[in-house]
Amino acid sequence: MKRKTKSYGGTRPCSTQPPVMVTGGFTLDPAQTNLPVGAVIPFGTLASVNEATRLAKLIKSARVVAIGTDTKKVTLEADEFSKPLFMVGDTVQSDLSATLANSPSISAVTNTEAGLEITLSKAIADLKVGSALYEVVADGTNVKLVAEPNSITIDTYESAEVKDELPDTQINVTRDSGCGEIYARRVPPVPAKYLEGNLLKGTKVAYSQSL
Repeated sequence: MKRKTKSYGGTRPCSTQPPVMVTGGFTLDPAQTNLPVGAVIPFGTLASVNEATRLAKLIKSARVVAIGTDTKKVTLEADEFSKPLFMVGDTVQSDLSATLANSPSISAVTNTEAGLEITLSKAIADLKVGSALYEVVADGTNVKLVAEPNSITIDTYESAEVKDELPDTQINVTRDSGCGEIYARRVPPVPAKYLEGNLLKGTKVAYSQSL
């Protein structure tokens, strides 16, 4: 599945000051095969990076902007700056304490003027406009994120396109927003359990709710 997107970077600032880049750069983990070729990784995407292997795994997330009469049809935030990385086959959930049995997979993805419309294999109970959706994997009978986030991506749309061969995709990340903060409402959402105050746990990445 190929689609062109743009990132949360571009001409709209996503941080109050340039964040501190982790030295060396990373490539996408070739084991993460459910990334759409041609998609652009949004600025601020949660990532799990390994400095020994120089591999990065991305953690997909997006905000719900509409729910259809058929509650299996959900529209995710997408605009000229970014579209989510979700693909058909991804398992998603808004509640990270949910069971795997109650977590649907994506059966269809459609770009619309309103955003990225996804069709779920079944509705998610209590899902609301403004909720966040995350890609999840099995954790026994429950679910968890696909990896533990320890950084966020900081590339702009000119340099963050997913290549046909994942190791050909170079990305840069930060664990320290330096003297500034990341605009939380302009980047993909972060689960509350991974925040300590306004910091991404285990990092010095600070978020601001200002626009």
